Amino acid sequence: MIGITVAALGIINTMVMSILERYKEIGIMKAVGASDRDVKKIFFFESGVIGFMGGVFGLALGWIVSNVINLIINGFAARQGVPHINYFSFPGWLCLGAIAFSILISLLAGVYPTLRAARVDPVVALRHD
Repeated sequence: MIGITVAALGIINTMVMSILERYKEIGIMKAVGASDRDVKKIFFFESGVIGFMGGVFGLALGWIVSNVINLIINGFAARQGVPHINYFSFPGWLCLGAIAFSILISLLAGVYPTLRAARVDPVVALRHD
């Protein structure tokens, strides 16, 4: 649970910084006709991509680490005459669930930054340095 909270706070921080860095761009988009809904779509999509990439890279790293641990444990076990055993399993449903969960957490964490981006006043944003 702590890891999920830390990840969500990291995503919120990343999204808020992205909005602050692109403040003027958001103002230009709104000045040329982008609606609040359009801005929300952009930042929700960005948040979802962050979650998807995090889920995929997390699964890949977990798979690599688990295979290394399997090799080490089976190396020691082979010296004792114990047959090879696969200690870790990555069923497809679990992988898809992990990616879906990471996207969900990312989208939930992106709500505040997205609403903040949608409320940008184009006049103020265009005057911003």
